Amino acid sequence: MSNVVEAEQHKKKGNAHFSNKDYNRAITEYSLAINKDPKNTVYYTNRALCYLKIKNYESVITDCEMAIKQDPTSVKGYYMLGQALTEQIDFETAISNLQKAYDLTIADKGSFAAEIVQALLNARKKKWNLEEKKRTDKDSELLRYVKGLINAERERQLQKVSPKTMLSKFVTSHPPDVQAKLDIINKAHNEKLSHLEQVFCQSDENLQPRDLPDYFMDKISFNIMHDPVITPSGITYERAHLKEHFKKIGYFDPLSRRDCRESDLYPNLALKEAIEDFLSKNGWAADY
Repeated sequence: MSNVVEAEQHKKKGNAHFSNKDYNRAITEYSLAINKDPKNTVYYTNRALCYLKIKNYESVITDCEMAIKQDPTSVKGYYMLGQALTEQIDFETAISNLQKAYDLTIADKGSFAAEIVQALLNARKKKWNLEEKKRTDKDSELLRYVKGLINAERERQLQKVSPKTMLSKFVTSHPPDVQAKLDIINKAHNEKLSHLEQVFCQSDENLQPRDLPDYFMDKISFNIMHDPVITPSGITYERAHLKEHFKKIGYFDPLSRRDCRESDLYPNLALKEAIEDFLSKNGWAADY
C-alpha cells in the first residue's frame, strides 16, 4: 500500500473523529496522514481546524503557515491563521491574513466568504476595543498627572501666602486678609480642575457610539458591510451574503426580485470608503 493511500485512510479516520468532536484523536490521525504524505496541504488545514477547536492557537499558526508555504492560495490556511492571530492579539497581521483569505475566496468563487467577513469584522472590533482601552488608560493617567500639577501649583501659591502653614488650603484660622488670598487661590485652582474634568468628559463623549447609518447596513444580514456591491436594481448588499443568497435561494435581487448574477455586480467604492472612514473613528461598529 502506497504512502498516499495510507495517508488518505488516516485522513478519513480523522474526519470521522472530527465529526464526533473527538478533536484529539482527529489530530492524531491527521498527524499520521502528514507523516505519510507531508506535501498534502489539506492534512495541515484539517489538523489546524482541530487545534482551533481546542484553542491551541500556536499549533494552528504553525500548521497554517505550513499550508500556505505549500499552497499560497490556501483560503483555509489564511482564514484560520487570521482567526488564531486574532486570539493571540496580533490584530494587524490577523486582519491582513483574513483579507487575503477573503480576496482569494472571492476570486475563486469560494463558498465561505460570509464567515471570513465575520471573522474580519470581529478582528477589527477587538483591535478597536484594545486601542480604546489603551486610550482611556492613557487619558486617565494624563488626567491624574495634570491634576497633580494643578494641585502642586496650588500648594506652592498657598505656601507663599502663609509659609508657616502646611496644607494651607484646609486651614481656616488665618487673619481675614490672608484667608481672602487663600480663598482666591483655592477658587482659581478648583475652577481649573473643574474645567479639566469637563474637557476630558467631552473627549469621552465625542468617542461614544453614535447612530450607525442605515445605508451602511447589509440588507440581508443586517450587519455593517465590508465589501458593498450594487445590483442592476441600484440596491447595495454585502457581496458575501448576496453570493450566499444566489447559491441557496436563486439568482435574483432579494428586494427588487429582478434577475441578477454575480457578473452583474459592481463594487460600491464610494460607500466602502465612507464605511471605512466611519469605522476608523467608530470601531465599536465593526461587529455591530
